[in-house]
Amino acid sequence: MNKGKLVALIAGAALVFAVAAYGLFFFSRLEPVTSLSVSSDGRYVISVHEDSRLVLWDLEKRKREILSESANLYSAYFIEDSDAFLWQDLDDVVRVQRIDGEVIEAFEHFPTYGHVMSSDMQDYLSANETWNIYHGHGDALRPVLRDSRSPSFTGTGQVLNLSIGGRYFVSGGSGSPGGELEDSPPVREEEEFRFSSSYGGVTLWSLDTLAPVAKLPGNSSKTYATISPDGQWVVSGDENTIGNYWNTDAPDERYGMASYDYGIFRDHLPDGLGEDEYWDDSKLIPVPKADKPDKWGTIRSLSTPTTIAIAFINGSEEFLRIGHSHYRRDGSSATYAALFEAGNPWPQAYLDLGTDPFPSVNNYSRNLSIDSAPEANLLVTGHAFEGGITVYRYDPEERTLTKEWVGR
Repeated sequence: MNKGKLVALIAGAALVFAVAAYGLFFFSRLEPVTSLSVSSDGRYVISVHEDSRLVLWDLEKRKREILSESANLYSAYFIEDSDAFLWQDLDDVVRVQRIDGEVIEAFEHFPTYGHVMSSDMQDYLSANETWNIYHGHGDALRPVLRDSRSPSFTGTGQVLNLSIGGRYFVSGGSGSPGGELEDSPPVREEEEFRFSSSYGGVTLWSLDTLAPVAKLPGNSSKTYATISPDGQWVVSGDENTIGNYWNTDAPDERYGMASYDYGIFRDHLPDGLGEDEYWDDSKLIPVPKADKPDKWGTIRSLSTPTTIAIAFINGSEEFLRIGHSHYRRDGSSATYAALFEAGNPWPQAYLDLGTDPFPSVNNYSRNLSIDSAPEANLLVTGHAFEGGITVYRYDPEERTLTKEWVGR
C-alpha cells in the first residue's frame, strides 16, 4: 500500500470514529430536568428531563442510567423510606418500580402533573393540569379537589406541588393577590366536593379522611409549600417574597418569616411612627451583597426572598428557602438559599448554591426539579441550561452547604 492510500485510510477511520463519538455524545447528552426526587437514604436520584428521558442516578458510584426515553415530565418521585419510585410513561401508565428494575405495580392513569405515594404504598395522590387532586387509581379513583379549570398549570406557569408528612399532606399553588387572609371560602364540613379554585393556595389535608384540615392563607401569586417529614410544620413561600409557617397542632395560627432586609413587621402599631419603628430587625443577619454597584449605583443584595422551592435539609429541624433567580450575562449572577429553623422566623444563614453550573432556580415551571433527603442532609437541583444535576451536602454542625458532585 502506498503512502497516500495509507494516509487516506487513517483519515477516513479518524473521521468515522469522530462521527461515532459525536453521535454517542449527542445521544447521551440530557436536556434540563423537569422533575427529580431523592431517595430517603440519599443514595439515588430519579429524574425526568425535557426530552422525556427517565434517569436513575447512583450518587455513591457517581454514574447514571437511562431507564426510559418516554417518561411524563412531572412524574419522578421516590417513595419515602423505600428503594422504589414512581414514574409515568407517555402511554399514561404509572409504575411503582424498584431501583433494580422490578415493577411492583403498574396502572393506567390520567397524565399526572405531580404525584406522591405514602411510605406504606397505600395512599396514592396525583394532580392534573388543572390542579384537580385525586386519591387512588383505577376503580378506587376518588376526587379530592376537582371541577375547575382555574387555577391551572397553564394559567400560573407552575405545577401544583404535593407533599406528605406523617398522616397529613399539603398542596400549594397560588395565593391571592396581596396575600389576604381570607383568600377564598373557608373549609366547610358539609361540602360533598371541593372546587380547586377555592383551594389553590396552601391547604393542609388529612391523609386518613382526605378532607381539608385547614386552609393556610396569606401567600400571594405563585406559591410553593411543603410539610416537614414528621408532619409537624407546614412552610410556604411565594414569588412576592412572603414566607409563612404553621404548626399542624394549631394550624389556625399563622407565623410570618422575617424579611431578609427589614425583619418582622410589627402589626397593630399606631399610625404616625417612623418607618423603621414598624419593623423588628433585632435578629437579622447580614445578607450577601454584590462586590460592585450595578448600573444604577446600587449595591445589590444577592439573596432573593422570592421562592421557587422549600426543602427540609436536617430532618424536620431545618429547611432551605430557595429563591427564584435569573442568570445574568454580566457575571453578577448569584444563587443563595436561606437556612431556617422550623418554628423560628429568623434566617440563620445564607448558603451559596453557586453558578457553575447555574441551578434550576430560573423557571417556576420547574419547581419539581429541586428536592432533598433531610435525614441524609442532601440537596439536589437540576441545572438551568444543562441536563445534569448538582448534589450538595449540608453540615448541621457548621451550617455549611458543600457542592459534592455535578452529574452530567
